[in-house]
Amino acid sequence: MTVTNRFLSNINKYNLIDKNDTIIIGSSGGPDSQFLIYLLNEIKNEYNLTIILAHLNHLHRKEASFDEKLVIDTGEKLGLKVEVRKASMDEFAKVNKISPEDAGRRLRYEFFNDIASSYRNSKIAVAHNMDDQAETMLFRMARGTGLDGLAGMDYKNKNIIRPILSFKKSEILEYLKQNNISYAIDATNLENDYSRNYIRNEIFPKISEINPNAINNFFNLSDIIKNDLAIIDEVIDKKYKEIVINEKDYFVKFDKEEFEDISYPIKTRLIRIAIFKLTGDTKNISKENIEDFINIENLQTGKKIIKDKLVFQKNYNSYELMVLNREQNDSVIKKINLDEEIVFNGRKIKTSIVFEKKEKLKNIGYFDLDKISFPLTVRTRENGDKFRPLGMNHKKKLKDFFIDEKIDKSIRDQIPIILSNDDIIWIAGYRISEQFKVDSGTKNILKIEVEDD
Repeated sequence: MTVTNRFLSNINKYNLIDKNDTIIIGSSGGPDSQFLIYLLNEIKNEYNLTIILAHLNHLHRKEASFDEKLVIDTGEKLGLKVEVRKASMDEFAKVNKISPEDAGRRLRYEFFNDIASSYRNSKIAVAHNMDDQAETMLFRMARGTGLDGLAGMDYKNKNIIRPILSFKKSEILEYLKQNNISYAIDATNLENDYSRNYIRNEIFPKISEINPNAINNFFNLSDIIKNDLAIIDEVIDKKYKEIVINEKDYFVKFDKEEFEDISYPIKTRLIRIAIFKLTGDTKNISKENIEDFINIENLQTGKKIIKDKLVFQKNYNSYELMVLNREQNDSVIKKINLDEEIVFNGRKIKTSIVFEKKEKLKNIGYFDLDKISFPLTVRTRENGDKFRPLGMNHKKKLKDFFIDEKIDKSIRDQIPIILSNDDIIWIAGYRISEQFKVDSGTKNILKIEVEDD
């Protein structure tokens, strides 16, 4: 199979490109990106592609201007548009207290995405190859990773595509030589300042001495792991839906009995899924962090395990994973008049006059309208709150009421407390006040509904 046919096979097999796409190619001037540019240019007319060469000058090496010129010359030769941006990765690294390597990666993808946002049907093509995949796997293995990390890079990840992931570096260099295609050499790749360079320059040559097919074998292992993960993910996703009883953008709640009943390996993956849903990343979550979270089963109800901004809490009937310091879009205190609707803490609250009590639902409360003053106040609990729960002849501390009703600590601060003047008339969804109940002497009835927004 020719190089071009293998390239097309990747595109079709992994659904990387559609007709009429705009492809932004990360163009460093190096051999991998030059290889990618020429192959995409070969199929440009077949797919009716708009191709843009995006070059970020890191201002890191004296040869940087030569790399930039090479990309510009390549664009002119092939009739492709070129976008260039200059940004110091060393300065960015210093300001953000990260490695220069990480700084360069962040700056590049920010640049690529800026261009992509200006075009419909845009994709970012990067020139990672088989050698890069093997290096990534070994790097992650040394740093500490699970199956997800060992799966390596994907051919497609959102708007990023890697069409030459199945090509070895030696094949790329041979193609460029046969077709007399110029490319730049990044001398820093030959240095061992970065851990990846050390793996590339020192470790893999030694591994290849043991087995010349080592890079192929790493790549094949990546594919095997991806296939196995697809099976695992299908099972775990099903279990996740069975066990999660509530989730929003700032918390995930697992059924306590169900969670405790599943095996340890499934618990670890469920927690990782929940963390990813809440934060979009599990990169800084270690095996030990997950073990700490799961060990909460041995603690008393109400106890928490905290990792950075993540909190895993044991409740009466659930285990809840939460993100701390979430931004609240609603005011702490709101007012509501008769025949009005407001939104408070993600819930709709509506008031109206009715002629009789009908629905007996937790989210609906009925009150003696003539005992109530408007506007009503809606807020969350405060220290010292007391009220007279329905059926009682004395007031009770709200804190004691929550404890007696086994209301989880994690949701107590989210419950709407509705007051007339300074008197609590309803702990919304839980208990109305004896003072404001509908009785035989009631002439006008106030109905309050509370629903998730």
